[in-house]
Amino acid sequence: MNTVTEFYLSAADGVQLYTTLQLPEKEGKFPLIIIRTPYAQPETDFQALAEADTHGYAILTQHCRGTGRSEGICRAYLDERADGLLLLEWIRQQPFYNSELFLLGSSYLASVHFSYLNTDPPDIKAAFLAVQDTERYNICFRKGFFKSGLHGSWVLRMHRKNQSVPRHITEDLLKTHPLAGSTRKVFGEYVPYIEESFSHPDPEDPYWSSSDGGGDYRDACNRCNIPILLVTSMYDIYTDGIFTMWQNLKPERKKQCALVVSPLDHAWNPLPENLAPEYLQFRDGLLREFCPDLEYQWFDHFRKGTDLPFIKKGETTYYRLWDNSWHSTPELQNAPEEKKYFLTPSRGLSETSAEGKLTYVYDPADPASFEGGVCNNFGGMKYQSPPNSRQDILSFLSAPLTEDMICEGRIEVTLTCSSTAEDSCFYVRLSFEREGKTLSLRDDIDSLCRKEKNYIPGSKRILHYTFAPHAFKLFAGDRLRLDVSSSCVPYFYPHSNLKGLQTHQTATIPCQNTIYTKGSFVKIHKKTDFFQKTT
Repeated sequence: MNTVTEFYLSAADGVQLYTTLQLPEKEGKFPLIIIRTPYAQPETDFQALAEADTHGYAILTQHCRGTGRSEGICRAYLDERADGLLLLEWIRQQPFYNSELFLLGSSYLASVHFSYLNTDPPDIKAAFLAVQDTERYNICFRKGFFKSGLHGSWVLRMHRKNQSVPRHITEDLLKTHPLAGSTRKVFGEYVPYIEESFSHPDPEDPYWSSSDGGGDYRDACNRCNIPILLVTSMYDIYTDGIFTMWQNLKPERKKQCALVVSPLDHAWNPLPENLAPEYLQFRDGLLREFCPDLEYQWFDHFRKGTDLPFIKKGETTYYRLWDNSWHSTPELQNAPEEKKYFLTPSRGLSETSAEGKLTYVYDPADPASFEGGVCNNFGGMKYQSPPNSRQDILSFLSAPLTEDMICEGRIEVTLTCSSTAEDSCFYVRLSFEREGKTLSLRDDIDSLCRKEKNYIPGSKRILHYTFAPHAFKLFAGDRLRLDVSSSCVPYFYPHSNLKGLQTHQTATIPCQNTIYTKGSFVKIHKKTDFFQKTT
């Protein structure tokens, strides 16, 4: 049984932060795991804390300011660095401190630790940080499009989380123009830090290097020498960013770190009863079942030198969907064989290109919606609506595959397109159809003026999309499907069809958008050698 105590720690400004401490013995010095959370319940389950198997570690859990039982005002991200560094200093003065600290957290609970890793505390021996990107831009935007299905409603719910304030969040709020100024509609007052997060669609904007924009978090894994186990999922909201974090690790850093990629979504390790039906077929996909106590295995490896039975330092351990197998490699790279599927005028995906065009009306006042946020927004993998479900959704389907196919790496889409507007956007979603059901694989979005700032209405422009890495198996009889549209609510803020900062547009106009099949294609990377290195 653990010895459990509760108390309040004073932040630098005097705010009292609720904290619990689990000690495996009443007295002694112990390795300490630190958890800081904004999602704690008001009531503490002391019995569960006492009975938990902590593997000989002490565990300190603190409620982030303005959440759970802590005082203060919750302002997402802004106070975590200062509060976290102060907690580290307090721990170092305690009698149970044995000079070994370990960081544990998923999603925002990982972000609170990323906030101060650039100080490279020498007594932090290892970290297990799951499903969180260190680039705040990626949390808020994708190619200049505000992620209303991720950052939008979440940040509005987090602001003043524990306080009785008006919170008028309507279904239409995050798709109505302008988005700027919406905090007044929600809270009855202008909230500057939230409004700023809406207003910087360019990743190179200096805002993203500022403290308010997450500058302290940027490239956190390279700004320290702490061994970090990164965890993501193929349908996590941060899949692409975490793969990029891993890819950008310096070689000497990568040797001490590892990446694990499960088949699931942002709830990367749910209990079986919480699984959506589409995930039930992923045998051994639940990390907690397949590899119990993964975080303790990681921590013990650096404390005691014990083996890592499942993962390997310096490598990516990933799950190949529908092949139901774990694999290990330094990088999840593109498979060696390229295969192109060209869009056809008859709304097919063919191995041969054909001349033609298809036009639809895009009206920002009536944007198209899709099921599931894939890996750019909340919602993950979902069953899709029938093809061509609206006039502004063009669905292109391949013939049934004639053989099984393993796909790995970054799938690409190239669109040749035009618009009658001075600027517009094109959204793409790749799915596959099996036994009458269609499941999403990847999606992306782009605008005509994001890279080339001036567009002449009616002229052709080529847009290139590169999806987050994926690994999956398709079977003979499956069909690929590409949906093309100009909106995807509730996940991306609708484009107004006007040039300029979209979140500040006060008006919208409908337009006609055209896809030219000649020069438009999907490129996948496949392999036929099924006997790959397996973990």
